[in-house]
Amino acid sequence: MEFEHVGNALCLELTNSIPDRASGDRDWLADPATAADWIGSLDLDLDRGADLAEQDLAEQDLAELRKFREHVFDVFDALASGGSVPQRSLDTITEAHARSLQKFGFRAPDGPSDTAGRIAPLVRDWPDTWSTKALIALFAQSAIDELTGTRLDRLKSCPSCHWLFIDTSRNRSRRWCSMQTCGGRDKALRHYRRTRP
Repeated sequence: MEFEHVGNALCLELTNSIPDRASGDRDWLADPATAADWIGSLDLDLDRGADLAEQDLAEQDLAELRKFREHVFDVFDALASGGSVPQRSLDTITEAHARSLQKFGFRAPDGPSDTAGRIAPLVRDWPDTWSTKALIALFAQSAIDELTGTRLDRLKSCPSCHWLFIDTSRNRSRRWCSMQTCGGRDKALRHYRRTRP
């Protein structure tokens, strides 16, 4: 199965793991095997020993990830639409981020400073392989980075499928999640409406 990634932020890729929120007929986190493939498509290797059963995500852990996804979606969807940010969802993200700092703190980078003699910054001590709890920590970090960063004015929601994305185009003119899917369908529909008898 192929997975499209257009959010330009890990936390938005998480919200976009429901391919079409308007219909809600598919969910890439609905079953353990598909979820494992989706996580792999983000170039994250699953920890097959932490909270996995039979080489797939355990159902309970997967439910926790889906629940966290909806809190992230509620916050960013509200921001994209100019609505009121739900405090409960924002608190959930903040608490997940705080827990992540306790479990996955900072460390000095491996090796010396760069060749110019500059001191290398500290890095997060993320695991080599990812359990569900580590994934939630990673998505929480991404959400906090976006919520406290400088790109929120570029946050948009696709009018067709409701995927969220950061518009990185130079003139901020991106409207669709991608032209290959929703943009192309919309153009074809508008052409059909203009040309039908």
